[in-house]
Amino acid sequence: MNIRGADSPTRARAKQLRFDRYVLDLDRGCLLLDGSEIVLRPKTFAVLRYLVENSGRLVAKDELFAAVWPNIAITDDVLVQSVGELRRALGEDGTRLIRTVPRRGYRFESEVSFAASTDQSSNAALLSNASPTLQQPTAGGTHELPISPTRNLAPPGRRLVAVLIVVLVLAAGAVGIAIQWKFSTSPEIAAKPAIAVLPWVNQSGDSTRDYFSDGLTQDIISALGRFSALTVLSWNAVQPYKAKPASPEEIGRALAVSYLVEGSVRQTVDRIRVTAQLVDARQGRVLWSAHFDEPLADVFTLQDNISAQIVSAMALRVTQIEQRRVLAKPTESLEAYDYVLRARPASQHPTRANVAEARTLLKRAIDLDPNYAAAYAALAETYYIAPAMGWAESPAAFLSRGEELALKALSLDDADVRAHIVLSRIHVFHQRYKQAAAEIDRAIVINPNDAQGLGGRGDILMWLGETDAAIETLELAQRIDPDLNTIDRFALSLAYYLRRRYEAAIEQAELNLRQNANASFSRIVLAAAYAQQDRAEDSARVVEVIRRTDPTFDPKAFGTKFLNSVDLDHVRDGLRKAGLDAAETGVLPLRN
Repeated sequence: MNIRGADSPTRARAKQLRFDRYVLDLDRGCLLLDGSEIVLRPKTFAVLRYLVENSGRLVAKDELFAAVWPNIAITDDVLVQSVGELRRALGEDGTRLIRTVPRRGYRFESEVSFAASTDQSSNAALLSNASPTLQQPTAGGTHELPISPTRNLAPPGRRLVAVLIVVLVLAAGAVGIAIQWKFSTSPEIAAKPAIAVLPWVNQSGDSTRDYFSDGLTQDIISALGRFSALTVLSWNAVQPYKAKPASPEEIGRALAVSYLVEGSVRQTVDRIRVTAQLVDARQGRVLWSAHFDEPLADVFTLQDNISAQIVSAMALRVTQIEQRRVLAKPTESLEAYDYVLRARPASQHPTRANVAEARTLLKRAIDLDPNYAAAYAALAETYYIAPAMGWAESPAAFLSRGEELALKALSLDDADVRAHIVLSRIHVFHQRYKQAAAEIDRAIVINPNDAQGLGGRGDILMWLGETDAAIETLELAQRIDPDLNTIDRFALSLAYYLRRRYEAAIEQAELNLRQNANASFSRIVLAAAYAQQDRAEDSARVVEVIRRTDPTFDPKAFGTKFLNSVDLDHVRDGLRKAGLDAAETGVLPLRN
């Protein structure tokens, strides 16, 4: 164990563990950097403490589970999320201090020394100097978000959705605490409750209105995801259960969640009727239900006192910052919102045709409401998707327009998650990694359960050469959203390739191509991975398709975004073995 003073009397009364630039204060239960506290959740703090106390040796995952979550059955995702949170909290030191040993565990890489705790006067001074802010982890340590009653911290959300979200969070939180206590002697919640919002049923009698109930489901997922106390599955994870008969227990086991949200929407000419309920997936028992019947024109303006009554009834409180986050109002125009809902499938499963159609719909939404941030963000995404998929004749012009629209969205609402993600991806394209990381970190602070945000972070880590951390993050994104978008699944397959996990790389690349035949960059990974496995016939078959469908492919351009020359050499080695020679090709439209 790499700890100084381990045999001295100081250790017996030690209250602090010092490493690198940090102090782990065991008395106060906090992590300090230059006297400033970095906020960690209790279990994440416990993971860090155990790693620090066992510095210099491999700590197996099972050992961490036993130490931090004794007698509780949890999945690897909980540990991955805690380690990811630690790395973000430690900023640029995170991946250096906490090393991943693939498929085995973690090793803390720093000399650790024991020290007595600071005295009470020092602690009091430290507390008295604290400003009224909320610290959030970022890639560079922490940044502070002022808690101001006038600042709009939130992405858009309708009041109807807001009421449902507040209730669901309170109900899930209350039930989660009660149930977790049965399995642990500690009053802390052992792990974040996992919740799935099942596709809401359209009871309007008109199947063409499915997009409205689907859109409402997606908005509730998005709003719930902003509460860091919950793990919320994505729309793609729950979509297979649309109109699929299955018991709560079956769905809960399949999705590995404890709670389900079910609902129905009946839309008439002038009214909207919503029924919602929270279900314990293990017992099939309804924990909470509610009915809303509102004028359609007032769908954004339910009375505030409804929310207050629900909070009172649940006897719990939601912090002001999170209430503001979900109660923010998106647009005065129901028609504009309708256009945004119609455009959403294009970002989930893009084709040339539906991206072009989405662009038209979103422009109409902006014409109706020029201050609708979400519409600008969605439109920006269409301008990024086109060059990313190789569909833009002038990629630079499209990306410039996408960046302009994303910045416009953020000027209207600086907490629009999608705008931050799109801006980050555009920065990655131009290899502006510092700016890309800053934007993706902002998106994840706003919504820690957004699969595209996590996927975007994984993409950046891969290009930076932090392959193990990239795989962890991308796998977490895939856990939340099994139907990863085309770009993130490509990144996951390429990261597996870099770690010589060729079978996993092949599996992800083939899946990407099954879901989107236009994902030509996945064929490149597939050909290289087959070649590394000496599967010459399979590799040759893929190479033939590449030469037929993408005759301008240039192996010298592919992978030029890698900062680690070893990664680039490994990719080019696979392409050489596959027989993709630069001399036979021209220029690649999109650099990967």
